[in-house]
Amino acid sequence: MSELQLEVKATDAPAIAGAQRTAALALALATVFWGCGFTWAKAGADAIHRITGLPQGSGFGPIFLLGWRFGLGGAIWMLLFPGARQGWSLKSVARSMLLGTLCAAGLIVQHLGLDLTDESVSAFLTSLTILFVPLLVTIVERKPPRAVLWVGVVLATIGVWLMTGASPSGFHLGEFLGLLCSFCFALYILAVNAILPTESSWRMTGGQFITVSAICFATCATTAGREMRPAIIGGLLSEPAVFVNLALLAIFTTVMAFGLLTHFQPRLDATRAALIYLIEPVIAAIYAAIAVGRSVRPLAIVGAILILAANAFVEFILSRSNK
Repeated sequence: MSELQLEVKATDAPAIAGAQRTAALALALATVFWGCGFTWAKAGADAIHRITGLPQGSGFGPIFLLGWRFGLGGAIWMLLFPGARQGWSLKSVARSMLLGTLCAAGLIVQHLGLDLTDESVSAFLTSLTILFVPLLVTIVERKPPRAVLWVGVVLATIGVWLMTGASPSGFHLGEFLGLLCSFCFALYILAVNAILPTESSWRMTGGQFITVSAICFATCATTAGREMRPAIIGGLLSEPAVFVNLALLAIFTTVMAFGLLTHFQPRLDATRAALIYLIEPVIAAIYAAIAVGRSVRPLAIVGAILILAANAFVEFILSRSNK
């Protein structure tokens, strides 16, 4: 390498490090929206089940809410951003559908599995995305993540275990679906990093929103009965407890959070992004404690501290190495 190339590389390093710090902060903000979204989604789904007479824990409420959440998110995105409506090709359509299918698969499987196992077990298995991502990167790219990221992964995994209090008594269908969910989300994270560098994030975001919505509504149509009648749908959407939470989910956890993800995640290593996303359950616990007075166990607090410490450790070491 020539002296000129070395000089250019040294000059670019601070800019790259700055862009990565900005991306890390943007993804951390996305986890704030997703964390708050747990409370909104639970309240909205509970209202749907109350109105339709379905039992609590039914998969219809969450998936119905997901369909409308991403449908409204897609409509808002396409209306607000001209770039989302321009430059479409068959390849763009296929790529956005792939992202949307992986995202929808993770979300639907997560909610179906939640109905068949304990919440704590489901939460822990879903969070195992943090293990699948570096393993898949190592297998597919034959390039294992840096040692500092593995340290963060181990600390965060222990933190999630303490937060959820997961203690599976066996491995049944619910546990399998929770594990499948984490695998789908790992594939989604890797697909974002593979596709977005060569595609418009405006198109990919809007396209995946529409795909997720279509898949969720198709799932509802094939699994529900009278709940999908127009009169009942109209009654559900006119219920304040449904449309207020739906609006919050569409604006913050969909348009804003996924908008940040598609714009900023490709600037980071996939494992680093997955580690940042583990801040989500910490925010969810804090927001639920504030908004609805849900208690937090002492061990959960220790787990939350470990997750945050893992992220702080990784960011500190990487910032020092970039100087």
